[in-house]
Amino acid sequence: MTGRQRRYFSGGFIFFLVLLFVLLLIAPLPALPVSSIQPVQDNGIGPDTHLPFLSPVSGEIRIGVLASRGEEIAHMEWDPTADYLSGKLAPYHFTIIPLNFQEVMPAVQNRSVSFIVVNPSVYTALEYYGLAQRIATLQVPGDPDPIPVFGGVIFTRSDNSDIRTIEDLKGKRVAAVDPTSLGGWHAAFMEIQEKGLVPERDFAELNFTGTHDAAVLAVINGYADAGTARSTQLERMAKEGRVDLSQIRVINDQSMEYRWYPYRISTRMYPEWPFAAVSGTNLTLSKAVSVALLMMDADDPAALAARSAGWAIPQDHSSVHELLRALHLPPYEDYGKPTIEEVVRHFWLTILAILGGIAILASLLVNVWYTKQELTRALMQGQEQERMMKTLISNLPGFVYRCANDRNWTMMFISGGCRQLTGYEPEDFIGNNTLSYNDIIHPDYRDDIWDIWQKKLQMNDYFEGEYPIITRNGETRWVWERGRGIFGNDGTILFLEGFISDITDRKQMDEALRESYQKIRLLTGLTRHDILNQLTSMQLCHDLARESENVEECMTFVDRASAIGKRIEATIGFTREYEAFGIAGSGWQQIFLAIESAKTELSPGEVIIENLVPSDLTIYADPIIRKVFTTLLDNAIRHGRTITRIRFSAREESGSMILICEDDGVGIPEEEKARIFQRGYGAHTGIGLFLSREILSITGLEIRETGIPGEGARFEIWVPSGKWRRTGDLHS
Repeated sequence: MTGRQRRYFSGGFIFFLVLLFVLLLIAPLPALPVSSIQPVQDNGIGPDTHLPFLSPVSGEIRIGVLASRGEEIAHMEWDPTADYLSGKLAPYHFTIIPLNFQEVMPAVQNRSVSFIVVNPSVYTALEYYGLAQRIATLQVPGDPDPIPVFGGVIFTRSDNSDIRTIEDLKGKRVAAVDPTSLGGWHAAFMEIQEKGLVPERDFAELNFTGTHDAAVLAVINGYADAGTARSTQLERMAKEGRVDLSQIRVINDQSMEYRWYPYRISTRMYPEWPFAAVSGTNLTLSKAVSVALLMMDADDPAALAARSAGWAIPQDHSSVHELLRALHLPPYEDYGKPTIEEVVRHFWLTILAILGGIAILASLLVNVWYTKQELTRALMQGQEQERMMKTLISNLPGFVYRCANDRNWTMMFISGGCRQLTGYEPEDFIGNNTLSYNDIIHPDYRDDIWDIWQKKLQMNDYFEGEYPIITRNGETRWVWERGRGIFGNDGTILFLEGFISDITDRKQMDEALRESYQKIRLLTGLTRHDILNQLTSMQLCHDLARESENVEECMTFVDRASAIGKRIEATIGFTREYEAFGIAGSGWQQIFLAIESAKTELSPGEVIIENLVPSDLTIYADPIIRKVFTTLLDNAIRHGRTITRIRFSAREESGSMILICEDDGVGIPEEEKARIFQRGYGAHTGIGLFLSREILSITGLEIRETGIPGEGARFEIWVPSGKWRRTGDLHS
């Protein structure tokens, strides 16, 4: 048989098998009933059947109540309801039978009670097996209307800072009420499961205390780190004086979701406790009990004793069924798990189709040789894609990596971009060959990065952040990193993968913006400071002119006020000069000219101002440094008292340049020298010298006062090496 014939025969055979496979698949298949979720068979007891324990005329009617808070509290809360029904339905006499979680099912199966009051989860199991039928639903006080729903509250002590979210319960001791309690476990279990936690695996302990009270007290007394109870429990115990709500912090708070619900809540809402008739209870009696319960007023003693607001019509329990199915709890513990016999019986056609598929697969092996060339081409395409990916990674402004989750961040792979960013070769980091990546992270940031990354990994979340590294040539550069953990099937971290890029330029821009903001703030403060000073002087001239009776003297004051007005105008003009202040950076300033300009902004009177600073001396500072010299002159003239001369000079000392402003006034007392640069200190506005120090600090300059009290003030501005230079001869 030729190759063409073989291909023809193989292709025809494959077409035949595929057609058979499709016909089998489209054949109608019966639905699969799951045996484990079938309700029990009818027990033959009808709603009007008269049982031995119930007389059709009179007798004791026993109401089983789930004692979720203990037998004593059960009697206290529910005996008034029995008395209420006894009064409404005389001559019947109703009695409360407290039952624990394990006693409910036998009591109903044995018909030792006629009615049952239990939590929704327990009732749903009874309903599923046809053992009870709800006739009313409890409702709790609301604002303003009663509420027939409730949920669960997950809580911890308010002083426990380790637990803020459900995820924080991992590794903690948890107290719940009972495995069959909806409010005390199931509602919270659903929220915990949706957060990815498995109690048996992730909790250090899970203890069922038997009652809601015990679960709350276990947390309060430190026997458990967190607990869960029904949503009204904390308020009940607080009202009884047994807990202080300030000691409690709610986890997964849902109060914003259910604004209308007046109790602490952490979960979804479910129908409140049902009042149910046990299967076989007289139908007429059940109807009478239902009517009596629905007629109970919210302020009836029976309602108040049960911490309720009476009863509502029976609520829909489909949400409870869905909850128990999702959690695989009774009666749905085997939900979705068919037996082998059922699979064979109901899926025989599918099994036959699978066998046909196996036959098709066997025939397809004949064509493996014909696909070899296509696989080869696909391999070549994959190699090309790998090459493209490597090229793309190498051109990224940074590098990608894969590393171990250890303190050294031991690199398994690192792309070539690390060479440009760090100065090191990728091989230097692989397996910590020359150094580890942690070695180049700035020491001040290593512990913080480890802690933040580990917290994010525990939450199975991406980690990202900014931090400085030290390159091979000792340069500090800022990087941004984003990555995540890669986890194995058992939940352990296999390695980390991520990307690191250089953000040094952006950081420098941020610093430039910060400096610009500081300059703008200082300019505003300086201008306000100067104008307030001038306005004070103008007001003084105005007051003196009004008080003077000498016309010539009055005109003198008016002239002074006019001169002050011109200086204010000059100050405002100064702000116009700096409309771009904060945008233009610092630069080289000629100090001699800056001092001369500052002199024009003042009226020194008879005080002589000498400028002996070299005309070719420039320093690296902001243009607003002129205000520093204006402030020094103004303070000397204003506070010098006996002052007659102010002198500016400069001298070089140990590579630094010292600018000196000294006068022959009264000087500054020793006890005040340390405070004159503080904001608010001084005899006038108290901000001039403070702002001067801030202006100088923008470019790393410092100012201090070194004068001798009684001989004059002396201010020295220290200019470090590299921040000053000379361009010619000294000014004589």
